[in-house]
Amino acid sequence: MIPPSKSVLMLLLLALGILTISGCAEINPFEAPGEIMRHPLGRESIRVGMSKEEVISKWGEPNIVNSLPTIDASGSRGEEWVYKAKRYTPVPIDSGYLHKNQYLYFDGNNLTLISDEPK
Repeated sequence: MIPPSKSVLMLLLLALGILTISGCAEINPFEAPGEIMRHPLGRESIRVGMSKEEVISKWGEPNIVNSLPTIDASGSRGEEWVYKAKRYTPVPIDSGYLHKNQYLYFDGNNLTLISDEPK
């Protein structure tokens, strides 16, 4: 028979072991490159029609903001936002789109075009 103090210690160690194992259940180091391949700019996707604030909340501030020479019907200038590509990646291959800048075009406050090539 195990003395009470040792049984409490064993129970605590068992609980700690279960917590440690279950805490690691969601971590898969081999899944990270696949996740990067599927979502190179993160899990938050953007879409045409979003406002500037919505885009910033998903992707953060752009690296470059260019004012376009064209003026829309409301009299406001369009903007080109450039999100620079990461030139480094944990993925050991050249994944193409991981190394391309993303160009977002706004007409006033609304996103009108998403491209990996400048317009």
